[in-house]
Amino acid sequence: GGGGGVRWGGAAGGGAPPAVAALVRYPQLLSVSVEANLRPTADYLRSLGVDVGRVVRSHAITLDLSLEANLKPTVSFLQREGVEELGRVLSSQPSLLSLSTQSSLAPKCDFLRSLGMAPLGPLLTQYPAVLTLSLEANLRPTALALAEAGVLSPPDPTLRPRHLAASLERRIKPRLALCAALGVTPTLGAVTTASDVHFCKQVG
Repeated sequence: GGGGGVRWGGAAGGGAPPAVAALVRYPQLLSVSVEANLRPTADYLRSLGVDVGRVVRSHAITLDLSLEANLKPTVSFLQREGVEELGRVLSSQPSLLSLSTQSSLAPKCDFLRSLGMAPLGPLLTQYPAVLTLSLEANLRPTALALAEAGVLSPPDPTLRPRHLAASLERRIKPRLALCAALGVTPTLGAVTTASDVHFCKQVG
């Protein structure tokens, strides 16, 4: 005898295929017409160079978005901002396609520019994940903390998206507190992107 159970195919222990796993997480995809929505969406993403399989695995709900109301306007917005390598950018950050251009992406881009990030396109191409962060919960508080500590003085042409993506509570605040206790003024990179070893070397 032996236990039956569901077999997904492939090597034992390999888990469910990406498509099955996606349907388990997003059952609403079952109600989407393959011909009317999924195939045109997948074809459009492929035309941009997007790895559709990777998108299905990490953010399957992308396939449920409207081509005309969501995907195309977002792609046009990113192109206007000067973002290049859209296939790579959207394969790594597919959740960008589900963000509103007017209420989410545009305000974030305006805020980043106000801090001195210009031209913005190449910086977003290099680190698109910054656009997935919340403006009010992440980007603005981080910039404010860095400015109040005298580490950031906008507009700062050396500011990069990675600096604002660092964890405010787990990295930036503890490092700023240590620097204040030691009476040293750290560099922007030291409190945001430097490894613990490099940070310790810089502050002595």
